[in-house]
Amino acid sequence: MNSFLIALQFITVIPVKKDLNYSEKNIASSMLYYPLIGSIIGLILVVINIVSTYFLPNLVRDSVVLIFFVLLTGGIHFDGLADSFDGLFGGKNKKSILEIMGDSSVGVYGILAVTLILIFKLSLINNLPLGQRNLALIIAPTISRCAMVWAVYLFPYAKKEGFGKAFKLYLTKQEAWLTAIYTLIITFVLFFFKGLIVLIISFVSLYFLGTFVVKKIEGLTGDNYGAINELMEVLVLFLIILLY
Repeated sequence: MNSFLIALQFITVIPVKKDLNYSEKNIASSMLYYPLIGSIIGLILVVINIVSTYFLPNLVRDSVVLIFFVLLTGGIHFDGLADSFDGLFGGKNKKSILEIMGDSSVGVYGILAVTLILIFKLSLINNLPLGQRNLALIIAPTISRCAMVWAVYLFPYAKKEGFGKAFKLYLTKQEAWLTAIYTLIITFVLFFFKGLIVLIISFVSLYFLGTFVVKKIEGLTGDNYGAINELMEVLVLFLIILLY
């Protein structure tokens, strides 16, 4: 329960009024619950979507869903998205890329990335097939958070120090595979074999994305994990529209 509450507190704005043991091992173990918390976020979005449908025009309803998509996580992953794009496309070498990503200010690449992702995500939510709409809102944050776990597991950590290093040091193979099994089951139950296609394409994309970043900075950072979450959410929604 301690690790679950750590995860809930770290990747959502849901308040946890309890003293927790924030050891590095517990912080890493909390990743076991990331896909589950993604599903919980999705269920909250489904409730918001259903309620909003009764009294709001479609585009306004979808905007409300998008707003809660962001607010439920406190925008933490968008911060990583902005920093990642600023660094990866504004820096010339590993040192300059890491320095830019560590800067608290946001540059042009970061602003563009966040703006374009928000616009694209809104258009995707607005065009989700009616029969798969609520299911897509559950599965997108589930797969994206599983992808974060596997980004930690598969790729080295780029910096000597940093909050994300604890994830890499203490995340176990068993915990990583449990997140994959949970995500596989949920995806198959909700979307059957088309869900498996979405999952396979998502993880192939994760591999190439992670490899691209590793070539740039010899590993991934906490900012990159956040960026991966946002990119995977968009990819999953996009694939569901393509398949249906």
